[in-house]
Amino acid sequence: MDGALNLLSREGVAAIRIPRLCQELGVTKGSFYWHFDDIEQLMAAMADRWSAVQSETIRELGDFVEIPVEERIEKMAAMLVDHRHWIVETTVREWSRGNPKVADAVRNLDQRVFETVYRTMLDLGFDENQAGLRAGAMVYIGLGLIHGRDNLPTPTTEQVYSVIELLARP
Repeated sequence: MDGALNLLSREGVAAIRIPRLCQELGVTKGSFYWHFDDIEQLMAAMADRWSAVQSETIRELGDFVEIPVEERIEKMAAMLVDHRHWIVETTVREWSRGNPKVADAVRNLDQRVFETVYRTMLDLGFDENQAGLRAGAMVYIGLGLIHGRDNLPTPTTEQVYSVIELLARP
């Protein structure tokens, strides 16, 4: 399963084929079929695994509200520039277009991220309207960073923090 998820993050959904996976892992097709009936069963198991990992991420986001606002903003900026995070996010979002279970996990994660940023903006003293506008802008900036990473210069943590600081200022 981990091998399949690694292959997914490197080469995308199209790479998840039994012969390719067996080659990647150095196992026989018989070994694959010992664990899974078919590729659909593997994909379902991968979706379950990724959803479980995202549940942990969502739990961690819930813990963000317990830390001081400045530290929260720093942690959000650090998450945005983590290259490993970008690779997985891009691939999983592509995968979610054809897998309802993954789509639900992505949607749930996006909503929790928005709620966390929204609560941060409220904690900074913005009214509900301004908190929603600023949180939306930050989330869309984050999605843009994920999807534009190959086409645009990668910002440093300090640059991302500066943009977040601009949106967090009254």
